Formats: sequence, structure tokens, C-alpha cells
Amino acid sequence: MSFLVSARKYRPTTFNEVVAQGHVVNTLLNSIALKRIAHAYLFSGPRGVGKTTTARIFAKALNCPNASGGEPCNTCDACEEISQGRCIDVIEIDGASNNGVEQVRTIRDSVRYTPSRDKYKMYIIDEVHMLSKGAFNALLKTLEEPPSHAIFIFATTEPHKLPPTVISRCQRYDFRRIAVEDIVLQLRHICGIEGIEAEDTALFAIAKKGDGSMRDSESIFDQVVAFSGNSLTYDSVRQVLHIVDQETFFRVTDLIVTGDSSGGFALADEVVMSGYDIQDFLTGLEEHFRNLLVAKATGETRLIEAPEDIRTRYATVAEQFSEGDLLRLLRLTGQTMQSVRYSAQPRLRFEVALIDMIKMDSTVEISTLLSTVGSGGVQLATPVSRSTQSSRASHTPHTASTPLAVHDARRDKSGSSAGTGDMVEGIRQAEHVYKQALSANTLTVQQPSISITTSSPPLSGHADISTHRNIPTNPIVQMLIDGLDAVLVQRT
Repeated sequence: MSFLVSARKYRPTTFNEVVAQGHVVNTLLNSIALKRIAHAYLFSGPRGVGKTTTARIFAKALNCPNASGGEPCNTCDACEEISQGRCIDVIEIDGASNNGVEQVRTIRDSVRYTPSRDKYKMYIIDEVHMLSKGAFNALLKTLEEPPSHAIFIFATTEPHKLPPTVISRCQRYDFRRIAVEDIVLQLRHICGIEGIEAEDTALFAIAKKGDGSMRDSESIFDQVVAFSGNSLTYDSVRQVLHIVDQETFFRVTDLIVTGDSSGGFALADEVVMSGYDIQDFLTGLEEHFRNLLVAKATGETRLIEAPEDIRTRYATVAEQFSEGDLLRLLRLTGQTMQSVRYSAQPRLRFEVALIDMIKMDSTVEISTLLSTVGSGGVQLATPVSRSTQSSRASHTPHTASTPLAVHDARRDKSGSSAGTGDMVEGIRQAEHVYKQALSANTLTVQQPSISITTSSPPLSGHADISTHRNIPTNPIVQMLIDGLDAVLVQRT
């Protein structure tokens, strides 16, 4: 017997075998049980998620004389003929090659005749959005009031291209993108039947490359098996698909933590000389930072599409970054993808972006800064506020006049040193004195100060004080007064 690709060999034949489309399957089964069969259906969704397959199963379920619980028997003549595409009462039409008015007129003329054997005469039109405007118009009347024995099923990946008049005459079912875990389970099932040993990381790589399409994933699976035989490894998948190793992305984050610029240039050279597309690498890096952000923000890894050991590693590495750092890395990666796409020197843009990430200042939350003041050798940079542009315009930018020793939580995990409590208490007292003086319209402090003019709206319960004032130069007090959320801390 000739080889049959997995996408055809393991194509679902019952509703129970359809993967990850329970909302569609349950509705169709209930409609069969309640005998509430519509005259037209629209199946929309991404490619390879089961639209045409479900249409065939539905046709078998309606015409099978031995159907039980809405499921076809798959053994009678009607089921076998529909599965093999040779049933004269279930007509499958390619909308791309039969998109003219004349083809629709043929359908309109033949739909009047009763089925030769089955209960329903069914028309399954795949890629229906390819029909011309005239063809849609010719079909409207028949679609709205077809004979009782006729059922239309339309399948499309682009439902927005269908006229609203057609959509309004159909029951619409939106098929979902299949999750990576569901694809992996199906591939594992196929491996068990075929006697193939496969690593979890290999199946996850295939499923991610399939991008939510079961058909694409099964096609990639066949390709990798043809290369590696009955032992499916991650290395074989990486060689066949020429995908970037996950370890490379973790090397990027290691370089960012250590601030190794030389290693950044070496990694960029390795990516380019290995023949990887820079855009593909940046897309993978963007997902890598996204996974770190998920682990950091949620405290769990269930939203990360990766094997369990990789998820655990993401949870560990995420502890070395703040959410602000990861958000800035994501923004920088997105900007680099745009600049590389239109640049005459994509490698240069790529290298500059990597070094920019490695040399990027840390983002430290104010609450963390207050709790870790006292030790370390990091200097405070100019504060950056999240307030609106109008609020910024009302204040003269404030820069720390003297270096402030703070503790960089990413660099040193030893904790605060002695004297931290006294420093924090002194800062809070300075803040209190500032607010009292502000409410009294007189600011008299014993610290060195700078002159600043403000025209911002007065604080609640206070008079308008658009005058020159002496402001304490303590930078953390200034940050607290300005309502800042975070500051940038230079690395040593």
C-alpha cells in the first residue's frame, strides 16, 4: 500500500475525534438530537483546524442510517462514500475554481432534485470567499429558501470577505486556533500508533511551528520522521526546520544580566553566520521575553507554551528581572523588528539592538528603592515619571545633585546593610517636613537646595503657590512628591 500522509491517515471520522473544537461539536450534536437542522452553515477559522473535516462528519451523521447519539457508524455505504468523496448526494465544491455565476446556476438547478438515496442533499463549498460578487448574488435566493432536503455548508478562512447578506442567511461557527498542548497530545497519539519514540521538546517544537494548525503540524511531523526515522529528537527537528535553539535565547538574557557586550557581538555573529533569518530570531526573542514577563507577572508558568523543564527555567530566570525591565526589552525588540525590516544594513541594526539591551539601565520600583537604600555602588540617574505630558511640562526637570548609594536588587542578593532603617526614616521625615512647608506656603529646610518654579495645579486643600520655592535636593523625596513609580538605575 502506498504511503498516506498523517493529515489524511489520522483525519477525524467522528465528532469525538475532532480536536479542540468542543464548542462547535457540542452544538452540532445537540442540533441533531433535537432535530433542529438549519439549511445553511458557515464554518470559519484558521487553516487546518477541522472545518472541512467537521462538515464531512456532519454530513455523515445526518445521512447515516445507523447513527447513534449523533455519531456516524463509518461502516455503512453512505459513510464510506462520503469519507471517500464519491457520494452523489454530498457534493464538495472548491470555491476557488468554481467561482463564477455559471457554476452557481448549475448548483441552483440541481438543488431542486431530491437525493437519490440519502436523506439530505448537501453542498460543501470550501474557500467560499473566493466566489465572485455575481456568484454570491446568484446564490442568495436559493440560500435563503432552499428545498427541505438541501443543506449548504460553507467553509472559509476569511469570513470578512463574504457579503453580509450571505452571512445573515447562515448559522456561523467560528473554529479556534488549536493550542500547542492539544497538538502535542495528537502527535503523541500518532507516535504511539506508528511506533515512533519522540522527545517532548521535539513535539513541542513541531507544534509551535504548526502555529495552531493541526494539518500543518502533522505535515511537519511527517517531514521530520522522514529525516530521523523512528527516533524523533529535538536536534533532528531543529536541523530539519532550521529553527533557533531555545538555549540561544537564554544566552541573550544571561548576557543582559552580566552586561557582557563582547558576548553580545559574538552571539550576533553566530546568529548571522548560522544562516538564521534575523526577523525570525527577533520573533523568537520577543516570545522569549514575553514568557519571562508572564512568569514574573503571574508567578506561574501555565501560560507558557513549552515543556515543563523549560517552564521551570523561565520561572528561575524571571527572578533576575523586574517587570519594567521586561516591558522595555519587549518594546526594544519590537522596534528592532521594524527597523531591521526596512534597513539596508540589518545586521548592524541587530547588533546595536543587542548591545542596547545589554547596556540597558535597570528599572527599580520606588518601594524597592526605599527598602534597599544604604549599600552598594550604584548611582541614581535622572528620575523618569509615568505622569502625563502636561504634568511633566509644569515642573523643571530635577537631577540628583549628588550620587546616592542604593542597592541594586538584580546585582546583589545579599540584602540591605546596617543603617538602612535610619536612612529610610530620615527620608520619610524629610518628606513630612516638605509637605508641611508646602501647606504653609513657606519652605525652610536646612539642606542644600535648588530653586524651582512650578505652575502645576495646587494640591487638594491648599492654595495656589506659583512662586519660587526652595526644594529639598534629596532625590527620593522629590520622586515621592512627583508621584513617580520607578526610576532608572545605572549599572556598575
